Amino acid sequence: MRQEPSPSSTQAHSCDPGLDLNAVALSAAQDAEDSDSLATLFQHMYDPVVRYLETKVKDPATAEDLAQDTFARVVERIETYTGGGIWAWVFRIADNACTDHFRPMRNRGYETPAETWRFDQPSHDLGPAETAEWNELGRALNQRINRLRPDYREVLRLRLMVGLSPTQTAEVMGRKVGTIRVLQFRALKALRKDLPDSTTAALYVLSASPDTGEDDVMHASHMELRERDDVAGTSG
Repeated sequence: MRQEPSPSSTQAHSCDPGLDLNAVALSAAQDAEDSDSLATLFQHMYDPVVRYLETKVKDPATAEDLAQDTFARVVERIETYTGGGIWAWVFRIADNACTDHFRPMRNRGYETPAETWRFDQPSHDLGPAETAEWNELGRALNQRINRLRPDYREVLRLRLMVGLSPTQTAEVMGRKVGTIRVLQFRALKALRKDLPDSTTAALYVLSASPDTGEDDVMHASHMELRERDDVAGTSG
């Protein structure tokens, strides 16, 4: 029986952005003893899956639990993987794990909670006014994103929140890369409406180029918050 790779077993693998995870997954599927390939999948995909699930459930600890459940299922089912995109395959399993988590609640008449979009502060040095502004933006973004059409929400989830590349996002959504870039552009444009776009934080988030390249993940929490004067002309 396959064993789920532990976090310690993944530390020996380097994070190589050029690694072909589809080939790694096929190797694991074809060789029941290939624990190294499973560990590589775990190392490269675990954090994105956690971030994906954090938008589905409000509790970060629950997202971690569901990610562990997801990779337990990956280990159990890897022999059924035949190619076609490991990101799409794993994210479908994550969706199923999330659906199973909420099913008992729905069966008791409870509605699935609204998706939560968490935007980490871009700096630990924000003052009280900037922190309040950032929190205000987060609430506004949550309300606005949850009103967007489903494909807009999904492209923003995968690109901004999860940090997938356009190619990986296209694989998960079953679209062409060019379509993903168009969707991302239109989704960001839609977000500019009804937001407090006079604030520094809003300008900072919404001034991110929707035409970023493969290596630009567009992760808001990894950027420096720019001064108002530096971004005031980019909100249009």
